[in-house]
Amino acid sequence: MESSFFGPVSTSYLNTSHRRMNDYSNSSINFTEPIFEENNSMNRFFKTFKKSSLNDWKDQIIKDLKGKEHATLEFNDPIEEIKFKAYYHQDEVIIPPQTPGNFPFKRGYSSTNNFWSNAALILIQNEKIANQEALAILMNGANMLVFKSNKNNCDWEKVLQGIQLEYIESQFIISTKQDFLAIKAIDSNASIAYDHLAIKNSKLFEEIIAHNKTDQSLALKVNGFGVQQAGATSWQEVAFCLNVGHEYLLQLMTEGLTIDEASKMIHFHIGIGNNYFNEIAKLRTLRQLWSKLIQSYSPKNQRSFDCNITAIIGHVNKSLRDPYTNLLRQTTEVMSALNGANAILVLPYDFYSDEGPSSLAKRMAINLALLLQEEAYLDKVIDPIGGSYSIETLTELIGEKSWNTFQGIEKNGGLFEQNALNVFAELIMKKQNQRVEAFSSGKTTRIGINDYEDPNEKVANWKEVDSYLGMKPLILDLQPKKSEK
Repeated sequence: MESSFFGPVSTSYLNTSHRRMNDYSNSSINFTEPIFEENNSMNRFFKTFKKSSLNDWKDQIIKDLKGKEHATLEFNDPIEEIKFKAYYHQDEVIIPPQTPGNFPFKRGYSSTNNFWSNAALILIQNEKIANQEALAILMNGANMLVFKSNKNNCDWEKVLQGIQLEYIESQFIISTKQDFLAIKAIDSNASIAYDHLAIKNSKLFEEIIAHNKTDQSLALKVNGFGVQQAGATSWQEVAFCLNVGHEYLLQLMTEGLTIDEASKMIHFHIGIGNNYFNEIAKLRTLRQLWSKLIQSYSPKNQRSFDCNITAIIGHVNKSLRDPYTNLLRQTTEVMSALNGANAILVLPYDFYSDEGPSSLAKRMAINLALLLQEEAYLDKVIDPIGGSYSIETLTELIGEKSWNTFQGIEKNGGLFEQNALNVFAELIMKKQNQRVEAFSSGKTTRIGINDYEDPNEKVANWKEVDSYLGMKPLILDLQPKKSEK
């Protein structure tokens, strides 16, 4: 039994029968035409301005480059396997007329604001200390707490003493029936997150589903964060989320829940990396494709399309010796996650330090979202990047690869089957190896990690980072640098 950040991982898997209500293995999406129709008169706005041709744009770009190669504006990412330009023209791109709050929700589910919850993780090793930490974090500006116990027989009453759960968002990541029953006894409406792909406790899964037929407070967690931290590409993470989310839907509907009841129990944990535009496009892609999948089951409630996302800022590109560069990285990663995430969870950059997270790192993690809300007002603007020809194109490129990968997983029986999971994990580990090679050879630069390091600065050591589904997370700070080879 391996230990994971989000719970233990079992190597034995249930023999689930994949009674698929819809077969997605051969279905396709036309990613060059509008996928969903929507009446929208916004295009009249553009008639006010003079139209510039594609050649006009190219001439201006050549002029602005001042002798630099035109290829500097073209990107061919060998790891993501995506060719992408920094600019596109309306003659090259077809953008479906879409507005926030409308199907397929690529531009988000809200039509009034871009609010997100500012979450903090409470990892419980000592109940009294965890309680003090939770209360202090709430006083410092967090409005959502995520609890995860690392001990057996956790005294949840002591952990939650003085915390008024009725006034804040909370989520309890569990792996045992004991935790489930104890938390429910304290607060019957508590949101409980259970990662069945990792835990594989069939009896607990059945009991939780039976309980949720009445209150539906369970969140079946789709841990895209786990595969992203292992080095998965944007489209591998989306495909993973689509398949695991679909497996949950099938299990729940087999137990008698409707699509409307089942869909609101799915909660996505998404990892956010350093590739700013890819991360923006990834969230847009997930919402769009999840909406397509949900639509095929003919929901009656529009809220069933809601793709509940907690975006998590992890450790792939963080350094224990360079807190201020970490601050810049975390800031841009949070900004790229603000494209429709319901909650943002920034893990302190030294979360896995052998000295434990510092007070500076914990304050940084909380303050980032607060600054972007209360000073930058990014919670007031809905999808400001929507309509960008470059972002729309990147969204469709990632979407096409995500859907094709999802189809391949479905053909192999889904990730609840051991063989399909093994194949998928091997593909992710190949991507991890590519990232390590690019880093160690100096092809990719990380300030403070493999470039501009301060060798005199005292630094803590990394603890061993937990695996997920047998895949070790990628921490570039632990990889050999070019100078060391």
